[in-house]
Amino acid sequence: MNKIKYIVFLITCLSIVSNISAQDGFPYKKGKVKHRISFGPVISFYTNHPYMTMDTKRKMGANVAYKAELLLGRKTNLMLGLEYMSQGLTFKGYYKAPSYTYLFDKTFAYTHELRYNEVQLPLGLKLAFNNEKEHGATPYFFGGVGAKYIFGSYVVITNDSTNTSPYDSKSSIGYEHERITKGMNGFYFAGLGIQKNYRDSGRALFLEFTYRYSFSRIHYSGYENSNNLNIKEMNLAITLGFRI
Repeated sequence: MNKIKYIVFLITCLSIVSNISAQDGFPYKKGKVKHRISFGPVISFYTNHPYMTMDTKRKMGANVAYKAELLLGRKTNLMLGLEYMSQGLTFKGYYKAPSYTYLFDKTFAYTHELRYNEVQLPLGLKLAFNNEKEHGATPYFFGGVGAKYIFGSYVVITNDSTNTSPYDSKSSIGYEHERITKGMNGFYFAGLGIQKNYRDSGRALFLEFTYRYSFSRIHYSGYENSNNLNIKEMNLAITLGFRI
């Protein structure tokens, strides 16, 4: 039932954004909406508990995004997006089996592998360094805030000495401080981009570097509360896309 709600939510957001647009005429008319599709890798940065974990490593992530770009002025546009983000990490730490307690012996005998998926709604401003209708290439800065929701996560816990996994399945990864519902929080973002302009049509190819900083740390409880960790997370997305 929850998955159906997520799908309905995504379709609703796309419909709202699509219905705003579909204008004809001059491609740089104020109030016109352009559509941006992009994809690329995500490099995550994690800060884990120094006394409960060690050897934290990121796993390569991915980003796929749609954004509506509303033309406001010569160099300033508003952007509203709908994005899918996948991230992950591994670290060595403790594991408390049901009915047992931790033995804090600093052996960190278990490897934890986490993968989680988010849907994000960023809202920001794009500030260009030149007037794109007069130049073949336009560098720009953008930034804003957004909401994000973890809709799926998977955890594998492995005993390094026996190479067995006491847990290998879906999990419930959330945030230390959550808003509205479990798994929901927000983030700041800022970035730099450059686009090749097709001035006759208003279309463009672009490359963007987007840095995101979460409002709250990720909360990881392991399996049946086998762990209790808050992990600081930031990431850099490098995306290539086109605007129509």
